[in-house]
Amino acid sequence: MLKTPEWGMMIVLYFFFGGIAGGAYFTAAIADNVGGRRAARVALVGYLLSLPLVALCGLLLIADLGVPSRFLNMMRMLKFWDPMSLGAWAVGVFGLFSFVSSVMCFGPFEHLATLRRRIGLVGMLFGFFLASYTGVLLSATAQPFWSEARLMGALFLASGASTGMAAVSLILALTGDGPGHGLARVKHADRYSMIIELVMLALFLALLGSAAKPIVSGHFAPLFWGGLVALGLVVPLVLDFVGHGRKALGAVSAVLVLMGGFILRYVMVMSIQS
Repeated sequence: MLKTPEWGMMIVLYFFFGGIAGGAYFTAAIADNVGGRRAARVALVGYLLSLPLVALCGLLLIADLGVPSRFLNMMRMLKFWDPMSLGAWAVGVFGLFSFVSSVMCFGPFEHLATLRRRIGLVGMLFGFFLASYTGVLLSATAQPFWSEARLMGALFLASGASTGMAAVSLILALTGDGPGHGLARVKHADRYSMIIELVMLALFLALLGSAAKPIVSGHFAPLFWGGLVALGLVVPLVLDFVGHGRKALGAVSAVLVLMGGFILRYVMVMSIQS
């Protein structure tokens, strides 16, 4: 009998915050490179949001390992065949990019905008890796459900993009965005990211077939269909279409997307262990 890994809420939060951090940095890098001055605040918010979240990911990973020295040991040597080693390095390298990009938004570094934009494009790749690798980590296990979920990495990447954009748009809505040009663009992009996530989720379930029973039926089914699909994806899409330009509805939509992103990871991690 295969031993089920004892992963709890700290791993779920690690997956969740890692996805948001990667998505927020991606949003910032794109805004920084192609958005112009109107998107300057989007870039600032995205970079600054990714930094504490990736730091939190490192703390959660260390706490889950139990002994801080185990994390340091994984950082001493990169083992390409070890998903945990790759994860530790992803957190460390992406954290460095987040720190540099955030610092370069202020003070004497602000005039180095061209360099910051180039750094953002490279750091974005590590953000993608952090957002998607957690799904790959699950599918690399020998557990029946996880091992057959070959699209989980792509699904987590799509979810990371949508939750990262949702988090940035929520902050912009709550703190003000001047004329609102940046907020409108992020909300428009997040709408497409949610559609992509819905498509990826449908493909994910289709390829799993009967192996998807742990999440689509039984104990976790109401949370999956009601929390993730309905409230976390469909309702936010409807709110974005009918409430175009209304910041209050946009904020509600962003909160629901974040909730859906958490539920996705919670269901994927916990369903096989129940």
